[in-house]
Amino acid sequence: MHMLFKRLFGFIMLLIPLIIHSQNQDSILQQGINPLEQRIEYYTEQADAEVDFSEWVDELEMLKIKPVNLNSTDQNELRRLLVLNELQIQNLLAYTREFGQLASIYELQVVDGFNEEVVQQLLPYITLTNFQSDRFSLKKAMRYGRPEIMTRYQRVLEQQQGFANVSDSIRALHPNDYYLGSADALYIRFLYNYRDRFQLGIVAEKDAGETFLPETDTLRKGFDFYSAHLYLKDAGKLKYLALGDYHVQFGQGLTLWTGLSFSKAPGSVTMRKRAAAVRPHQSSNEYAFMRGAAATYAFNRIEITGFYSNRKRDANLLEPDSLSNFEEFVSSLQETGYHRTPGELADRNAIREQLMGGHISYNGNRLRAGITAYHSEYDKEFKSQQNEYNKFQLSLTSNTYAGIDYSYSYKRLTLYGEGTKQFKGGLAFIQGLSFTPDPRLSLAMIYRNYPRNYLNKLSAAFGEGSNSTSEKGLYMGLVTTPVQNISISAFADFFSYPWLHYRVDAPSVGKEYSVQLSYSLRQRGEMLIRYRQTKNPLNVAREDSPSFQVSLTTRSYYQWQLRYQALPWLNLSNRVYYLHRTAPGSRGENGYFISQDFQVKPSEKQWTVSARYALFDADSYDSRIYAYENDVPNSFSVPSLSGKGSRIYVMVKIRLIGRCDLWLRYAQTWYSNIHQISTGPALIEGNRKSDVKVMLKIKF
Repeated sequence: MHMLFKRLFGFIMLLIPLIIHSQNQDSILQQGINPLEQRIEYYTEQADAEVDFSEWVDELEMLKIKPVNLNSTDQNELRRLLVLNELQIQNLLAYTREFGQLASIYELQVVDGFNEEVVQQLLPYITLTNFQSDRFSLKKAMRYGRPEIMTRYQRVLEQQQGFANVSDSIRALHPNDYYLGSADALYIRFLYNYRDRFQLGIVAEKDAGETFLPETDTLRKGFDFYSAHLYLKDAGKLKYLALGDYHVQFGQGLTLWTGLSFSKAPGSVTMRKRAAAVRPHQSSNEYAFMRGAAATYAFNRIEITGFYSNRKRDANLLEPDSLSNFEEFVSSLQETGYHRTPGELADRNAIREQLMGGHISYNGNRLRAGITAYHSEYDKEFKSQQNEYNKFQLSLTSNTYAGIDYSYSYKRLTLYGEGTKQFKGGLAFIQGLSFTPDPRLSLAMIYRNYPRNYLNKLSAAFGEGSNSTSEKGLYMGLVTTPVQNISISAFADFFSYPWLHYRVDAPSVGKEYSVQLSYSLRQRGEMLIRYRQTKNPLNVAREDSPSFQVSLTTRSYYQWQLRYQALPWLNLSNRVYYLHRTAPGSRGENGYFISQDFQVKPSEKQWTVSARYALFDADSYDSRIYAYENDVPNSFSVPSLSGKGSRIYVMVKIRLIGRCDLWLRYAQTWYSNIHQISTGPALIEGNRKSDVKVMLKIKF
């Protein structure tokens, strides 16, 4: 395996000069390697359970529909660009104040902190129209807004065990082994937008296995999940208004931050979090949002936000306890959004969650400070399983949190942090620093301390684990551009768990390192080389004792990626991933992944074709490889590849008529070493798994 990888890597490296030399010097690559791909791959691997990243994908799609005006004087508008850090935003604002509005995208490269690589990443999401601040008018929003409708169909083509046609008696014996609905997944969304100032949206979704039009009246008809929102922005002193489903995001995410949040990831350096205090929930994510109303009012430099949320949540129910006044208990919240079997349906909307609170902030030129306070309440009592690792954590039934956050910028230095107190619980805090001594060098450092008696399900602070509990750590990162076309990023994260946690039966420590070199092939493409190593504690069985021994499991990742434009109408991309895993008491494991991507986009044609062919070989599930794939808008695909086989996908986009677009996508995974795929209801008898997606998007 090692020899094969080295030969393949060497062969590809020999091809690079030939590839670069053969490129058309007049061609322009539309964008480089998307940093979101790298982050989603990383977070999918790190997540404890299946995570819905459609929210992030939706945000990028909305940026394409409503690009950011770089000539804007509004910092919050510029912060919509996720790849920009605070220093780049301040440098851009200072440049436009001194020299006037940007006239060309290439003028951006003379601004401190911007280079060709950053510009290429920004191209799909920005505009340079003359910026003029105008007063919001509901009449204009109704007259000049643009509606759009999006609908998507998806299905696995092979027969899965859960969809087998069996008798009612067998279903009665094993009810949770079979799905109640069809294998079709359906999604529809309506959005009405006016210049990022007014938005009205409705989302409806049915996952595969969930019912839609059941024959029996005992099951509900229609889509399994519905979401709706009305959102208003910058209407006089009313900064934000959200009705229906929405998100609130404050400070560094330690006190309150709903929705997904960026943390550390290879290829980037972590800076302070920043986001609009209130924003709409417009994705198919079924758990990470609030439902009710929220508003932010601005009085000069002071902003006041208030919010209220009242919604039902999925939860695991326990049998009634005769010693309690509560009829039912809850062991944990469910976050999959699946309601395919009787067991999953029993967890649907099992409890009611109420949240109420507010945030007040001061926004100065250098200093920004805020105070957040809120109370959460559930109508059923939580009774967690009696594990040693959560014995110090309070019940989630009723909790109050209060936190203070700040950031202070002076020249090239920014200090920021947040401290949060859980009433009757612990005090958690995070402190960060970012420093840019030179436009070509950015440094960052973050220290966090989350005690074992602090638990917050609505926290999204920087950290290795979830829920921001029982963890201490120090993160250090840097990004530098030593020469014009080369960018180097690296980080080291040292963390410890002062108490036990899941699958680790003793206090423990861990660490993670990453270094990446990115080379810009001027305006023709980009190449990156990355190395990353993680050392995480894990229980390991001992032959001489029934107890576990806590040891470090080591994973070493090697990645090479090249994206370039071979012809004006042809983009190519190559990837090579290699993973080596070692654990005490077991032999080393390896995994590799090699792929070739194609994108054909004739300049005067109304169609685009994207495709990939990949080979993979992973010794076990523990050495699996995650590889991000291009997908239809507002959707994502990051398959987990273990075993031995190949993976292909082909996606076609066609402009039908006017502003009506159609996407067709087919993907298949083929295994050479197994004859059954997955387990339980998802089991497929055979060595192939194929799925199709069809999406139609109409803009009026």
